[in-house]
Amino acid sequence: MRYLMLVVEPDVPDRGPDADIEDWVRRHDGDGSRVLGERLRPAADVRRVQVRDGRTVVTDGPFTETKDVIGGFDVIEAPDLESALAIAAEHPGSWGGGTVEVHPFWPTESPART
Repeated sequence: MRYLMLVVEPDVPDRGPDADIEDWVRRHDGDGSRVLGERLRPAADVRRVQVRDGRTVVTDGPFTETKDVIGGFDVIEAPDLESALAIAAEHPGSWGGGTVEVHPFWPTESPART
């Protein structure tokens, strides 16, 4: 099953290189569990898009509603949720003050629920 891991962290402009994440990426790229992942730009570069009454509204970040941002993401393959959670627990983004959210994908062979 495929999972999206969102790395949620305090908003800081430049986190710099991180040897821990490079090691995690190497290990999970090597065992085939990591499908895709990227670091994301700071909240000041984020834009929210909403359509209200047929009008597109674009809001610049950072957003006052939160002090945390999605700092990056990884798409992983795991046989079950327990395995996906174990992979997330190894992610350096889950250590210290960070959080890794694990979101299961809808199976592609089933229609999305509303």
